[in-house]
Amino acid sequence: MGKRRDWVKIGEVVAKIRELGLSFAEGARQFGMNADDIYDYNYREKRKGTVAETAAETAVETKRTVGTPPGGEKVPTADKETERASKLPEEVKELICAYRRENRAHGYKRIADLLKQKYLVIVTRKQIRRVLKDAGLHGTCDSSFDTEPASAKGTRRFEAKQPGETWQMDVAYVYICKVPVQYLVLVIDDHSRFCLAAELCPDQCADTLIRVLHDACAVYGAPEKLLTDQGSGFYSWSGEQTRFQEYLDDQKIEHIVAEPQSPESQGKVERLVQTFRNELLRRVKFADLADACTRIAEFVRRYNFDRPHQGIQGRSPTDRFHGVAGDLEQVESELADRRLDLSRGYLVYKVQDHRVCIVCGTNSLQVYLDGKLLKEADGERHER
Repeated sequence: MGKRRDWVKIGEVVAKIRELGLSFAEGARQFGMNADDIYDYNYREKRKGTVAETAAETAVETKRTVGTPPGGEKVPTADKETERASKLPEEVKELICAYRRENRAHGYKRIADLLKQKYLVIVTRKQIRRVLKDAGLHGTCDSSFDTEPASAKGTRRFEAKQPGETWQMDVAYVYICKVPVQYLVLVIDDHSRFCLAAELCPDQCADTLIRVLHDACAVYGAPEKLLTDQGSGFYSWSGEQTRFQEYLDDQKIEHIVAEPQSPESQGKVERLVQTFRNELLRRVKFADLADACTRIAEFVRRYNFDRPHQGIQGRSPTDRFHGVAGDLEQVESELADRRLDLSRGYLVYKVQDHRVCIVCGTNSLQVYLDGKLLKEADGERHER
């Protein structure tokens, strides 16, 4: 009789693998597990999901057929989900479908965040699900953005309290046709997930890592702490201080070194590496090194300014890094009591210590300074 497998423990590891964006094979190697156990667990969960979905659909059909009219024929009730989705403008439906066609792995939450941030459109996950299902684009992919995976036992989640407090740094391999192997050196702000540096380098020696970090510090200011793994460019197993650590000491940056075989310690930069691989490196064939550098720079701009990040409530990293995310939340809270329809759109600007908000009303634009209404577009109302 075979050894009984601990499905709970396996499930916790699978959740961590999904959180880090690893494949099951990569995760098995990373956590020292049997890949067959992981694949078997995934198969079991899919079967459970199929049974649960079937039961749910049966329950919905039962609810639809309530009451029997005089003729004896059952009359179906209205499907509220379908009704709400049908009220969406065709342009919004097409945006949803187009995004799913281009990003098969992204779920309802990601699409909802994108529509809100980029197009100022508020759509629920259920509406998105119905639109995709009607268009034959639903499939079985809800993605990890629609369910919060359970944390593996023994892991400790942390997040820096403010931008610039802690940065994370890592190196990934990049293969370009007819070009020697390049090393993508990444630096990310722990609090905001803002990508501070993403540079292709011919090596990962200490001098190269120091140069990339120094350039980032010159632009954004030095952090209080830097978290890295135990790569040879960062750390020496002999216990002797490396040139990289000497540089950190000179800059008065505290060096935090992650434990070996603990990818979750650098979860944010590891996740950024996976984002690069899934959304750029595996999709684009670079013409040469210059083309790769240009496309990486463009991707970083989209990542920082346009791409909703689930880890920070669907905000873009720049909102958090530049302190606008808190202002957005405060603006939404302040204006909620004024019965304004924020779904029509609003803009927030920071001018020194003041906050300017422009809200698109029903018939006019309204301008608020630090929460006080200054002027409407028709110029009839002023407050000082």
